[in-house]
Amino acid sequence: MLRALETCLYADDLALAEPFYTEVLGLTLHSKVAGRHLFYQLEGSMLLIFSPAGLAQTNGVPSHSGKAGGHACLAIARDQTDGWEARLISHGLEVTRYAWGDRGESLYFHDPAGNVLELAPPSIWGILDA
Repeated sequence: MLRALETCLYADDLALAEPFYTEVLGLTLHSKVAGRHLFYQLEGSMLLIFSPAGLAQTNGVPSHSGKAGGHACLAIARDQTDGWEARLISHGLEVTRYAWGDRGESLYFHDPAGNVLELAPPSIWGILDA
């Protein structure tokens, strides 16, 4: 079975995106190129944040294209939902909590670029928490 290795989002202002992803979400920065990208290491995959204006610097890699306004869901354990909600709210984020019946709950919020982020347990898709 295939699994996602990379997820790409876009942000016009990487200087604003970096503290959000490192401090608010606590992700580990893998690498960055000023004005082009921020790459974050997740468990078993990567989250790539590209600046649309900086994508002319391809270094031989086929160019990515996009704009802010995407969506990504990051997995959390069911018992972490309340803690994550409190953390996000403490950083001034507006959080929408949505229940998927007995499968768990999602937390939806926006990053500084306007991308819709979601934190949810894998059980919302019937996948057992690892």
